Amino acid sequence: MATATESKPFSNISTGNTAAFILRGGNYVLTASGTITSVQLQVQSLDGSTWINVGTALAAAGLSSFSLAPGSYRLAVTGSAIYAVLTSVPS
Repeated sequence: MATATESKPFSNISTGNTAAFILRGGNYVLTASGTITSVQLQVQSLDGSTWINVGTALAAAGLSSFSLAPGSYRLAVTGSAIYAVLTSVPS
């Protein structure tokens, strides 16, 4: 069983978009807490400029799981003092 994980943490973020980050693909869990209106995972489309929502946004502190293709991602957040982490789940 694999034990290595890929993790993208974000500390004390507020309304806006995070910088883009690359994911290797696979199963991931997004957890977030703070004063959250929305935390939405987005993937960059092949045109290089359009961002597409992935799944349903978190509207409160919580957890969501995703099966993701390799690519460029970001979080679009609304709220303040948000702590979030996107972590791969070993298979």
